[in-house]
Amino acid sequence: MKSALIATDSSGEIFNGNFEEAPFYSIYNRDNFLKRISKENLSRIDLKKHILMGTNISEKYKEELLKSDVDSIILDFKNLNSAKVFYLDFLKKVEIFERYSSEYEFWFEENKFVYLSEIEALKMLVPSEGKGLEVGVGSGRFAKPLGILFGVEPSDKMIQIARNKGINVYKGLAEDLPFYDNKFDFVLLAVTICFVNDPERSLLEAKRVLKKGSRLIVAIVDKESELGKLYLNRQSNSVFYKNARFFSSEEIIDLFNKIDIRFLGAVQVLFGVDIKDLSYVQEPEPGYGKGAFVVLAGEKL
Repeated sequence: MKSALIATDSSGEIFNGNFEEAPFYSIYNRDNFLKRISKENLSRIDLKKHILMGTNISEKYKEELLKSDVDSIILDFKNLNSAKVFYLDFLKKVEIFERYSSEYEFWFEENKFVYLSEIEALKMLVPSEGKGLEVGVGSGRFAKPLGILFGVEPSDKMIQIARNKGINVYKGLAEDLPFYDNKFDFVLLAVTICFVNDPERSLLEAKRVLKKGSRLIVAIVDKESELGKLYLNRQSNSVFYKNARFFSSEEIIDLFNKIDIRFLGAVQVLFGVDIKDLSYVQEPEPGYGKGAFVVLAGEKL
């Protein structure tokens, strides 16, 4: 995992200004090592090997970071401690996908009909046309069959797999998407919201990059379903879901309402708990409350 480059002022507070104007910088890496360096020593650091964090980053500077192919994950923090806490949690979640990328890919092969059933449910609410973005695109397992050409992902290994599938993937976080406002015709978060640090902020960012009247789609494993309850009981033993936060469909709808996204409807699939024995593609049904995999759609007003 790469290190984080955090701009601070002399008091240790996150620098409140354009990132390139910060008086000096703090380097915080995965080994819990904090080292301060002066601005004149900044040239010794390869920025392409760092995640950047700071406040009030200008849109122009964000664009320059993307052009220069810097791995930019830029978030607003009030102080260095809050940035460190966020970054440690980020490392914990992302490192799983870095370490077990092969196992992640194998799951889709081993559970072929579960995966194909989920795709069928997504197709019912994900637009077939328009410029779409998947946040937390992973290895592109959902984006590719859905025709989504753009993705955001924090894991380097997942990014490479998705790019090999022809998806334009940007390094970033759901909480701070590296795009201008009103950029996309629809945004999908497929089993992503359970891994983000700040669900409300993540949905607000998705709303920000959506055009007016466009669709926000969130897919979850519903914690109120039979399978969801089973996952919760086994969460501590799960490689991928150990650090996840499960949601109910009602909680996602509440989040939609909180950020002024008009709820349009839901589709559900994966009925019952014996999904590993599934030998056919299940037909999705409208609504929620029975199926484990639920796709919920809302509209930006």
